[in-house]
Amino acid sequence: MIDRRALLSAAAAAGVSLALPGEGMARSSWQDASLAQKLGRMLILGFLGQDETAGDAARIEAHLGEGRIGGVLFLRHNARQRAGVEGLAARFRAAAPHAWLTIDQEGGLVQRLNEEMGYGDIPRAMDLAGAGIEAASLAYRDAARELKAAGFNLNLAPVADLHQEANLVIGRYGRAYGTDPHDVARYCAAFIEAFEAEGIACAVKHFPGHGRSEGDSHDGFVDITESWSYEELVPFADLVRSGHAHLIMGGHLINRRIDPSGEPVTFSRRAIEGLLRDVIGYQGAVITDDLDMGAIRDNYSRRDAVLGAIQAGNDLLLISNSADPDPELPQHILGWVEEAIEDGSLPAERIDAAMARLDALDRRILRA
Repeated sequence: MIDRRALLSAAAAAGVSLALPGEGMARSSWQDASLAQKLGRMLILGFLGQDETAGDAARIEAHLGEGRIGGVLFLRHNARQRAGVEGLAARFRAAAPHAWLTIDQEGGLVQRLNEEMGYGDIPRAMDLAGAGIEAASLAYRDAARELKAAGFNLNLAPVADLHQEANLVIGRYGRAYGTDPHDVARYCAAFIEAFEAEGIACAVKHFPGHGRSEGDSHDGFVDITESWSYEELVPFADLVRSGHAHLIMGGHLINRRIDPSGEPVTFSRRAIEGLLRDVIGYQGAVITDDLDMGAIRDNYSRRDAVLGAIQAGNDLLLISNSADPDPELPQHILGWVEEAIEDGSLPAERIDAAMARLDALDRRILRA
């Protein structure tokens, strides 16, 4: 595991105040479920198609109805027209009322349900930070009501990264709230409060900080070892301490200062179980970024990516399943996990820990 004392000392020297670990998790109500049921709950799968008549829609509906997946990921290629998106959401919701229907609805460039489709415009983070916290809160309340009405209950936002203008994936598009980490946390908190009030979970991203990187993990691995600073942990630590962070997304980022092995955060126990949980004290759920993104797809098999993500401590796995679609991916994942548990490379307790964290998320968002 990560050297806790060394990290705390380095963080303190950088002016970063980390939270203390919280209390242990309660026993999960899912612990007596089958492995197939537990694993299905951890999978959020993407699909091909733009309306409820698409062939993939029937397949996703079946996966949901049989409990092989716990949610559905909508990407830009799924969101082309309002009637199509809302029809798909309604079909999936009917198959599994408590499934996570998931989409990127940050605002600015990253707004899947946009003005062209008849939805309201959500200003980019940088512009809302300039307008002030009250204006941001009002904008996010309207956006949350609209997203809920469209049928969604998991928003892959807000961005807790720090702004740096030269950054190709965050700064270039004004996706961050600014350079002051505490201000960034305040705006993220306003975002979360607005969406959670409508029963929508929010995935805070991209831990441990993508804002000062020099590449885009959609295309390949991004090594932030030299560009990253402990200051980038502050928004995440603030949100944990204030009780706003209930779901955090790690980035496909390599940081050898956190994990000398060079494993990306997605597959790093040092980053997730060590830094995020043991040092910062976060007890909530962790979700991967899309495991089909170039950084992962070009360097790992699907099997290794799935098992690596679970072993590292991720509780929800996003897989768009569109670059090389596998119609039976959930069944294949179950087989891989069964083999890993049998050969001892994946402790069954890792799955049970995920169930406990997802129980807590359900109780907060779904009131289940």
